[in-house]
Amino acid sequence: MINLKYIFLTLAILALHSCKNNDDAYRKAIIGTWDVYASNMNEKPNGFMKDGYFIFSESNKVTSNILEGSDLPTFSLENNRLIIDMEQKFDMQITRLDQDTMFLEGKLSFYDMQYFLAKRK
Repeated sequence: MINLKYIFLTLAILALHSCKNNDDAYRKAIIGTWDVYASNMNEKPNGFMKDGYFIFSESNKVTSNILEGSDLPTFSLENNRLIIDMEQKFDMQITRLDQDTMFLEGKLSFYDMQYFLAKRK
């Protein structure tokens, strides 16, 4: 019985450690300028974000032409989620993050949103 507890404890620690490592890898990969090349609202394509971009800096600040406000908000990554600290909640699931491609999904206001981004070279 005791051995079973140690096994579960070890698995739990490994799971937490792998999530942290994934967030660190995502943080390194996300730094840079990302252009929105497509977006969906409620599972339908829309052109609202046609010229949208995000610039993620090493200092955890984000610049964008689609975020409201004059201050540079900060961003964080938690459990494969991109969270931008601003008045209107921006908390999107990162469903894909490669060297040059990022997909975001989540709810903004009343809308189910999907963003498809390409990293500038």
